[in-house]
Amino acid sequence: MTEMYSILFLVATSSLVLWQYFSGKTLAKIFAPLFYIAIIGFAISFISQPVTMEVKSSKLIFQLLFMGFVSLLTKHLKEKPLVLLFSLAITVIFTILFVQWDSKRENPLVPLSEHGELLLELEEGYDAKKVSNEIGVALSRSFYPLSGEVTNLDNYYTVDAPPDAKEIIALRDRLEGTRGVKYVEYNEIVNIPEEEMNTISRSNKKLGVNDPEVGLQWGLEKMGLGSFHESLKKLKPSKKALIAILDTGVDAKHEDLKGNYKSLQKKYDKDTNRHGTHCAGVAAAVTNNKKGIASLAPSGKFVEVTSVKVLAGFGGGTQRGIIAGMIEAADAGADVISMSLGGKTNDNAVKTYTDAVKYCNKKGAIIVVAAGNSNINAKLFAPANTPGVITVAAVDENLKKASFSNTTDDIEMAVSAPGVNIHSTLPGDKYGALSGTSMSTPYVAGLIGILKSIKPDLTTKEAFEILNDSGQATKDAQQIGRLIQPKKAIESVKAN
Repeated sequence: MTEMYSILFLVATSSLVLWQYFSGKTLAKIFAPLFYIAIIGFAISFISQPVTMEVKSSKLIFQLLFMGFVSLLTKHLKEKPLVLLFSLAITVIFTILFVQWDSKRENPLVPLSEHGELLLELEEGYDAKKVSNEIGVALSRSFYPLSGEVTNLDNYYTVDAPPDAKEIIALRDRLEGTRGVKYVEYNEIVNIPEEEMNTISRSNKKLGVNDPEVGLQWGLEKMGLGSFHESLKKLKPSKKALIAILDTGVDAKHEDLKGNYKSLQKKYDKDTNRHGTHCAGVAAAVTNNKKGIASLAPSGKFVEVTSVKVLAGFGGGTQRGIIAGMIEAADAGADVISMSLGGKTNDNAVKTYTDAVKYCNKKGAIIVVAAGNSNINAKLFAPANTPGVITVAAVDENLKKASFSNTTDDIEMAVSAPGVNIHSTLPGDKYGALSGTSMSTPYVAGLIGILKSIKPDLTTKEAFEILNDSGQATKDAQQIGRLIQPKKAIESVKAN
């Protein structure tokens, strides 16, 4: 698609030059439709490029400026015969130089990790050193699951590839033809989207709790927090379920989190971003403590929350790091793993994520993942498109699909939850509202945690069926799944 993008640019610009040069003549009738066909193809191939919009925009502006320049040059100096040859020549030269510059400036693939661009799985019993010597690149083991006997994740290795995009593709092709190599995929970079703090209006409703900022939590009001808590009063949990937030870390000392927080490693108990702390508050903020906000959990006897830091303070990480975090959370006994992260992927079949989800499921964890905020099909996003996860889209205050939310009609197990102007915890005992499927995901994770506290052997499929069957069929449910209804979900568990 990248090569076609450049070819169509060349054809579109050249036909525009010829159209301008022969304006008013018979030949113009040939080059005009050719330009329109080429520019449409150029636009389609531009949109299809698997890179960030920031990268696309800068490339598009640069190319359109050049196209406009040669068009004006030809139009105003078309009386001079050499102008046509000059315009066509610089178009060819510009295209060649642009392709060379672009390949060095930005990988045409979805951005990959700078250190370990490829992930590969070796056949059982194959020696990594032997494979490394054969292909001439270093291999390093990617994952260390505690229960290696139930998974093949300990057969995965990371490969440092050359910096040039074409060389990475060539190396992948070579690896796929190497004996002992079972599977190869790209180790992609994942970034959480930039989010703005939002100002929201306060209601006077207390929702049956004494947390002073609950009036800013419209999502809890829409999900019937008061009646949900009433339905839990007579229930005794079988265990305290552990919800793991895989994110930028969590402020473990936050006044509205520390009562429900369990530390796995001290390095995970800080958040220099805010994203992880905000998600943790949505999932399991301490309720009825006369501080800050409330969560679906009425008390600490149902759930506790922990952190596994898989994203740096700026909000970026890699597929390998995220999967390592999933394994760590599952090995630590997490009942629910909440992942408000992801991005567009090079591969439709994300086998490494799939193997990680299977491992976590075998260890008793349910994986909940954000659908993504690009207003496109979540099937194009990983790990939202991974089999075995529950993918969460976002609704706004009117219970309509949030404008940014990806659609999930092609996802096997998908539900929706409030995701616009969600008020929650921020580092340093602060509070604020953010929007995104990142915010809707921990609502679902928090509810599943409560369900697991009552029925510890609950499986992913069972949890989804409960949420789906008890959920509210909003106007956009076909696109984003049913809106979770906590009280009805709990009644479904009690009935079983």
